[in-house]
Amino acid sequence: MKRQKNKSGFTLVELLVVIAIIGILVALLLPAVSAAREAARKMSCSNNLKQIGLALRTYHNTYSSLPISGNYFWGRQSNNGRTWADSSHGSQFTKLLPFLEQDPLYNQLNHMSVGRRQQGWGATWVSNFETTPLAGSQTRWFWSELLPVFICPSANTDPYTDHTDTAFAPSITTYAPSLGSQFNPSHGNWCPEYHGNLFSTGASGHGNDGRGMYISGVFSRATWSARFRDVTDGESQVIAVGETLPHKGDHLKNGWMHHNSIWCMTTGPINYPVYGLGEPGFNQVNAQFPGCSNWRNWSTSQGFKSQHKGGAQFVLVDGSVQFLSENIDYVTYNRLGDRRDGGPLGEQWKNN
Repeated sequence: MKRQKNKSGFTLVELLVVIAIIGILVALLLPAVSAAREAARKMSCSNNLKQIGLALRTYHNTYSSLPISGNYFWGRQSNNGRTWADSSHGSQFTKLLPFLEQDPLYNQLNHMSVGRRQQGWGATWVSNFETTPLAGSQTRWFWSELLPVFICPSANTDPYTDHTDTAFAPSITTYAPSLGSQFNPSHGNWCPEYHGNLFSTGASGHGNDGRGMYISGVFSRATWSARFRDVTDGESQVIAVGETLPHKGDHLKNGWMHHNSIWCMTTGPINYPVYGLGEPGFNQVNAQFPGCSNWRNWSTSQGFKSQHKGGAQFVLVDGSVQFLSENIDYVTYNRLGDRRDGGPLGEQWKNN
């Protein structure tokens, strides 16, 4: 007796075998497709960093210095009577806008006015940075502009820190200027092992200093930034900007424009496991990581991080982009952050 065939001419067994083979092929192809997509995202992320690196160099060629933070208050040094709350004229990235083909946005900033008004500490900000009116009477705020050049496509994070009003909420960035191996005391002494200042070149706590002799990297948290001549270790040996994850830090969440948001250091290891905003364990201090993984522990939360597998990308002062392994030697990593530690790096760090 002949085996019964379906209308397509295949036996049921043959059809099941074909379906099984197709399933296996799909299972084999999916990781390859996923890897190809991540490779494309990583390349796009690298191109963003290249644009930022070129913008930094063009800015320096124009103004003979890298861009400074808009923070006009840092303790007794500024002596200007301002406070953290009303000392703001944008971040270093704000200064780069004309060099990133964002002239129309930059030209809407009131450069003659410094300061912000707020309704209590941590409450809703009211600022000078209003921009183009939207439909009706609504206004779109300067810091709410979502700029793709400031966001790595691999970073799976919300573009705004406040979803209730995207015309007002700060737009995030996944990149940050580097203060290098700066003294970065832990919040509440939760995590003393990553104190920074490995080479005694960054003595000012959290980079709150307008004097370059107390700053390890090429940027400070205050109104100072390096000139190329200050980078005595060599422009190809020092980090300028690196990747970060804004939901992993209580300052980083404030976006690309905020003067007190994107100050990052090499004190915390790359991709240190911080519990981010909205993640399980968020805002807790546990026994395994006594404070080191808290998003307010600045020695690690204000560190460089990415969602690339195994490390993060950085643009060096010379404009080149390098992927650094999260397993890179800690001292070598901090030498890359410091502009004048004087120690040799060798070439092995590029292959980590």
